[in-house]
Amino acid sequence: MSTKPQPTTARNLSTQWDPQAYQQFVRLRERPAVELLDHVALQHPHHIYDLGCGTGIATQLLAQRWPYAELTGVDSSSEMLAEASCLPIKALWRRCDLLQWKAEQPADLLFAAAVLHFMSDHEHLLPRLLNQLNPGGCLAAHMPNWRDALWYQLILESLEQAGPDGKPLGTPELRAFMAERRVLSLDSYYRLLAPLTRELDIWETEHLQVVEGQSPIFDWVKVSALRPVLLSLDERQRQCFLNHYLARVHRYYPPEGDGRTLFPFKRVFILATV
Repeated sequence: MSTKPQPTTARNLSTQWDPQAYQQFVRLRERPAVELLDHVALQHPHHIYDLGCGTGIATQLLAQRWPYAELTGVDSSSEMLAEASCLPIKALWRRCDLLQWKAEQPADLLFAAAVLHFMSDHEHLLPRLLNQLNPGGCLAAHMPNWRDALWYQLILESLEQAGPDGKPLGTPELRAFMAERRVLSLDSYYRLLAPLTRELDIWETEHLQVVEGQSPIFDWVKVSALRPVLLSLDERQRQCFLNHYLARVHRYYPPEGDGRTLFPFKRVFILATV
């Protein structure tokens, strides 16, 4: 049986999420969802879909704000949905690849917290989501904007240099996938969405996250941005990558005097009402 790593695509990244590891920084992951939700002005939405709900971090917030809404959490990972389904909230749970997902009922609110950046072709994806809203409905999304972050550049560098004799690791498809810029510029989102919406608010934040642990940057990215790499490389390649990457992450993100590590993190927010 071949052990050759398979090309990484949005489709085959839908499995093997680790709910417990994802929950390690739950308060920091919750913060942008709270910020986004604070900007949603809907009073009584009836049909709400939490797209890419994961372990239900944002779903809980939605249930607390609108306890009488019909709330559905959608995710491609059975492991994440199993964790979310244990929450003491009233919600339906649906396993589905968001690239094929369609709302069972026209939505009043589509809430997408830290999921759309995993998908390409936002020029078609976002209008398709807007088309599933009722008149007056809202698409609320936030996305990590990590493409130019130092820790992400170190991922690309390690893929190109960490192999034997300084050669690249993984397939060309994997390296191209990781190098792809999926999050658009703010003005590009405006030009895309303004003709399709009645109200549009777009902004970007940079949060100086303060994280704890022996290797907290790696602990954060291994369950999100690094998943394509860790899933695609074989064991030998994976170890070469980790040796190279961790040495550089620890060099450029040293702990402060109090033992904590500073982890600047940019996010794009979109609030689009039709």
